[in-house]
Amino acid sequence: MNKKIRWAAGAFVICAIAGTWFVKHINGSENKVKTLQTMMKDDVMTMNPIMTTDIYSGQAQDQVYEGLYRYKGDKVVAGMSDKVVKPTQNGTVYTFKIRNNAKWSNGDKVTAQDFVTAIRAIADPKTKSQNSADAISIMKNYEDVHSGKMSPDKIGVKAINSHTLQITLTQATPSFDKLATSIIPVNTKDYEKWGTKYGTSSKYMVTNGAYQMIGWTGTNSGFTFTKNSNYWAAKKVQIQKVKVRVIKTPMTAANEFKNKHLDIAQLSDDYIKTYKNTKYYHATPQAVVRGIYFNETSEKTNNIHLRQAFGYVINRNEITSNIMNDGSMPQSNAVPKGIMTNPKTGADFTKDAGTQFTVDKKKAQTEWAAYLKDTGKTSATFTMTFDDDSTSRKVGAYIQYTVEHAFKGITINTKYVPHSQAVSEVLKQDFDMVNMGLSVTVPDAAYPLAIGKTGYGLNFSKVSDATYDGYLAQAAEETNDAKARYATLQKANQYFTKIKAYMVPIYQPVTANVVTDKIGGFKGNSFHSPAYQDMYWK
Repeated sequence: MNKKIRWAAGAFVICAIAGTWFVKHINGSENKVKTLQTMMKDDVMTMNPIMTTDIYSGQAQDQVYEGLYRYKGDKVVAGMSDKVVKPTQNGTVYTFKIRNNAKWSNGDKVTAQDFVTAIRAIADPKTKSQNSADAISIMKNYEDVHSGKMSPDKIGVKAINSHTLQITLTQATPSFDKLATSIIPVNTKDYEKWGTKYGTSSKYMVTNGAYQMIGWTGTNSGFTFTKNSNYWAAKKVQIQKVKVRVIKTPMTAANEFKNKHLDIAQLSDDYIKTYKNTKYYHATPQAVVRGIYFNETSEKTNNIHLRQAFGYVINRNEITSNIMNDGSMPQSNAVPKGIMTNPKTGADFTKDAGTQFTVDKKKAQTEWAAYLKDTGKTSATFTMTFDDDSTSRKVGAYIQYTVEHAFKGITINTKYVPHSQAVSEVLKQDFDMVNMGLSVTVPDAAYPLAIGKTGYGLNFSKVSDATYDGYLAQAAEETNDAKARYATLQKANQYFTKIKAYMVPIYQPVTANVVTDKIGGFKGNSFHSPAYQDMYWK
């Protein structure tokens, strides 16, 4: 428990009974502080925002850190910045005033230098950050800094004074307001003191958001978010304590919600059917496409015929409708539905893109035969890595069965590991094939397509293709011509998924939550986690 918590009424005694804090004041009065009981589907890898690569760490960080801006439902509002600012110099320069009352959980003031420290660290190749850096990569000189040609202090960010931060972009970026939600500071003093320990456990954490993270050792599967009394808007935070458990089994999650041991639970599999048409059910499409990625640094898997074979053999509709049956959508594009619309017609990007792969067993077998000819072999064995959850296991079993019955001489060994381990192995190129996806925070096709850009931190496969890089570079130069940019991004999507099949897309998942009717303010969003600070007890 945070010993620094203060109440206006003065001294108090605290005890906890069955999920409720009872705060008894010296004058004899009592206040009840309820605990919100919730869950995550896998473990947190890191609470260092500079080093974040996985979705579950991001979900936890959403609750305890605050960027220049933040999402409130679907709307971008001011966070550490005292307002949403308008850029100058043709949309390339943003000058932010950091709130005077913005503080870290240890009482230190949040300064402009705290943002500079974080941004420079992400850009610095010596840090070896695998952060996707979408908001950082568009800053002036980022590419030269990240490649080591320039020192980190040359990137387009500076602290004019302790509370004035200036960011200079390479070019005008209309989506920067949304990107600014992911520009998270670090406490410069503690970051320099703790070094690589920063964000590895509650002991080495300070937060600037609505909550602190208590009881996380870096390896355990349970922790508590407690209200950060130093948060600038602490008075507006009504949920004061959130207990979080990692629950990987759908049956356990469903039963815990049913037995009122969870106020918010994430469901999957057949358990969704129980709640789908009830007031408790909240379904939100995720801004991610999960598919198969191939290790392009390995001769065994760096082969276009192998990738095309998998593209044609997988029945996406069968997987989503019969295997998953949880509301997830079949997808054959690298860009999720709901990310971008045609600037002329308003049609969704995926509708204009159409279907990149339809099931064609003969074509798949022809491509597989071409792969064997290329390699001079009559058979091949591959390991395919999946997250260790019930949905991934069903998808993995389906793909294994389908492929082994379609292709003569192939053996697929499925490997199911915790999400954190899958991410770690992928970043070390320790895989043959992996079922994974890139979650994005901005509604723009350029961001999910960046996963194939040479040098991109989360380029899982280590794709390096000058033609593809050229499409992305061209789109970046067309920010003032929405129609031309849209057309270029369509070409990039087709090249990445169909022509080269660097990724074999399969499905766009849905987050299925059930929420007690005693909670208000729960707002799902494709680009970020529902914020506990916006919720309240009814």
